Amino acid sequence: MKLFQTVLTILIITGLVLACSGCTVNIKNLTQNKTLQTGKEPLNVPEYPNATRTSYSNVPFVGQVAIYQTNDTPKQVLEFYKSQMQERGYNISRSFTSASETGGLIIFAKGQDTVWVAVGQNNGNTSIALRTSFQS
Repeated sequence: MKLFQTVLTILIITGLVLACSGCTVNIKNLTQNKTLQTGKEPLNVPEYPNATRTSYSNVPFVGQVAIYQTNDTPKQVLEFYKSQMQERGYNISRSFTSASETGGLIIFAKGQDTVWVAVGQNNGNTSIALRTSFQS
């Protein structure tokens, strides 16, 4: 959980720094799942089955961040993304998991594109934070 909080804090600080430097940050709260989009084409990041998207932001020069909630365990979520992202041609660049399997972070890379998947438990639910950074 501490790793998840650290990653989420880094993402928030990065967004705030960019927002304060003249960039705009678009934050939307969503109650239904939708495909993440760059403006031209959908991103190649699957949504976790039966998860509910609770927030989304598109931070210029950083990427897109979406937060989901599910009742499944962090281990199930991490295994899903390992499988799905590797099927899409991504390699695992970094992988960190807690000893008690209550959370973790996997960074996937494909060329210049990266996808961060941070997972942690909060009040009995599993939170999923997806951060994408795609080059045009």
